[in-house]
Parts: sequence; C-alpha cells; structure tokens
Amino acid sequence: MKAIRMRVTVVVEHQGAILLIREKSGGQPCYSLPGGSVEFLETIPEAVRREVWEETGLLVEFERMLWVDERIDTAGDGKHTIGIGVLARLVGEETAPIPGGLDDEEIDWAGWVPVEEFCTCPLYNPLRREQVIQALTETGYIPGYIGSRSQQE
Repeated sequence: MKAIRMRVTVVVEHQGAILLIREKSGGQPCYSLPGGSVEFLETIPEAVRREVWEETGLLVEFERMLWVDERIDTAGDGKHTIGIGVLARLVGEETAPIPGGLDDEEIDWAGWVPVEEFCTCPLYNPLRREQVIQALTETGYIPGYIGSRSQQE
C-alpha cells in the first residue's frame, strides 16, 4: 500500500514583504513559499518551524491554518499529497534570511519580496498567489489547528 504524503506551505509576512525561496534549477528563476514534507510523528507546527529554518535560517512560529489542498497524480508511481497552507510569524531578533538557506543543495536564494512584487513575480505554483493575498487581507473565519500527540504504547 502506498502512503499519503503530507506537506506544509508557509506564508511569512514581515513589514509588507513575503518570505520566498528560489530552488536550484536549470530553467528560469521560479520562486516558492518555504515548506516541505511533514515527517512521521512530527506535528504541523513542528514541520513549519523545521522547514522554514532549513530553507531560510529564520525562526518562525505557527499562527494558523490557511488552506488545505489535495493532489492525486495517477500517472507514474501515483503520488497522493495533502498540502496544508499556514501562516507563521517571525520570532526572535533575526529577520535577514541566509541567502541560500541552510539546505544549499536545493535552495539557491531566500529573501523578502515586497507584496507588490509578489503579485507579479514568477511562482512555481501560481495558484498560491491568490491564496496568499486572500490570507493576508481576509477577515472573518479562518480555520484553526487542533493537534495532539499520544504517548500511549
């Protein structure tokens, strides 16, 4: 039986700019929000902290869920991925990301992009643009997160 993959996508806004990364690739530069796979026995807030730290060297704290999406790819090896978009905030004094992140095998650049530029910059997943803008301007109900970790044998 194949496993379902879960990943987080993290929106961090600071002083009118959004934290983005650029992965190494041979083609045109394409930007993404930080994020990645949730590891076994790792909570969503833990994955958010770890992924942003690995990709940018910045410390963040989970604030709230923004969206849930699902992708089922029946071609090839048939991947099934559930994605959780979250809003996180910076913690601590440091606000300057490490330019290539701590994961220099995959990340080419990490930095702040003003919201106005974010609206037009090339994104790996252009559908995220609308979700991010909506998340930053939305009022009213936003889904929350409830999680637990059982210590039972």
